[in-house]
Amino acid sequence: MFYTAIRIALAAVVVIALSSCQKGNPNLPLSRNEAPLQHTNRTVVLDRDVRNTLLFVNSIQNRLSGGQLLIQANFENRMSTQNVWADIGFEFLDGNNMVVDKTEWMTTLFPAGQVTMIQGSSIGPGAVKHVLLLKNLKTATGRMIGPASKIMVFP
Repeated sequence: MFYTAIRIALAAVVVIALSSCQKGNPNLPLSRNEAPLQHTNRTVVLDRDVRNTLLFVNSIQNRLSGGQLLIQANFENRMSTQNVWADIGFEFLDGNNMVVDKTEWMTTLFPAGQVTMIQGSSIGPGAVKHVLLLKNLKTATGRMIGPASKIMVFP
């Protein structure tokens, strides 16, 4: 009986240890072959539970006469009756995926059922590409958008 309890406890420890070593575990470091999302995606959502609320419509990246990058992106609020607010930030990267510039976080209103344009620009001319970051998606009550919602981004 005592040995059976020890075997069960040991098996539970092994199962927990193996399940925490899954490839998708966010607590483990990236393997050498996996690039951070900022290196492969132009839009990155920093809140894990955000789904089906904002639909990425399109974005345009232009180079200004001074060499800075100007980014304009459009998102549609798919909630037909609720306004949504989100914190938006831009990171500007050089050819080696190093951040050379970033904007302050801007709290932005996305009116219910409408398309909203957001824009940001780099300060210097060294940026080659950009990453748009979204976080803290919430409604007028201040409640965070839960697991029933997500930012939808199509390539």
